[in-house]
Amino acid sequence: MSIFEPLRDFFRRRVVKKLNESASTTRLVRERVESKIGFVYPGANFIDSIQIAEQGVGYVDYGISPLGDRLYINRIKLEPGRQLQCIGLHVLWLLWLKHGLPIVPMNHNALSDDCWDRTRGRLAAAGAQIGEELRSDEQMMMEQQRWQHLLPKPGHESLIRELKASPEWPHIQTRFETWKDL
Repeated sequence: MSIFEPLRDFFRRRVVKKLNESASTTRLVRERVESKIGFVYPGANFIDSIQIAEQGVGYVDYGISPLGDRLYINRIKLEPGRQLQCIGLHVLWLLWLKHGLPIVPMNHNALSDDCWDRTRGRLAAAGAQIGEELRSDEQMMMEQQRWQHLLPKPGHESLIRELKASPEWPHIQTRFETWKDL
């Protein structure tokens, strides 16, 4: 144990307390859960409304990877005039508390880089993790490769495998080859 760990823990507890207090008026209310073909398929995509004092002020659209190891932020949309109230920080903190997964922003615009950098630092001080954003299609495809083995296989592929494993396969294959040459 490093001599700095008690000091780091002390400051982390202070940051967590401040974040909990400042986010105490913010609530996320589940609007919709979708499991359609998209970036996190076969995982789930969520849309939660953001409420402050029981009033809707926007929504957050996010997905959880099928491996259950990352939370991807598609979009945080706030009413005009609410962007400078740290609501986005509160939303990310609430998502971290609820799911405990590293948060990965997706396709945000370059104008929000400073905001994400500040948020990353503030949440890291509380123990939360915000990963590097996924901006390009190539980065997103590489990320999806981690769960390709979980995608359901089409039914005809398993039938073909069964057929090839059957004792009749050599006869079927021969018939097919002669039919194909006609």
